Amino acid sequence: MRKLINLVDFSSPANFSIEVNGFLDENLSDYLGGLTISHKTLEGKIKTSYLIGEVVDQAALIGIINSLYDMRYAILRVEIISDKSKKLESKE
Repeated sequence: MRKLINLVDFSSPANFSIEVNGFLDENLSDYLGGLTISHKTLEGKIKTSYLIGEVVDQAALIGIINSLYDMRYAILRVEIISDKSKKLESKE
């Protein structure tokens, strides 16, 4: 049986959404790859920050994630919003 699978091309730009626990200052945008930083309060107490934007490649994504880790932010979610995926046929 053949099915289509998507492969993300990690050497080209893609748009990502990264969610972290806590308040992340918008002034850190340049330090974090120029991603747009926004905030949300859950259940009136828990603050989360969202980083959204284009990341040039996988190395840049890992750099952003490592920076967040070094600043002690718990990473809740990393999601690719859009990419230049290629569909390949798989024999499974």
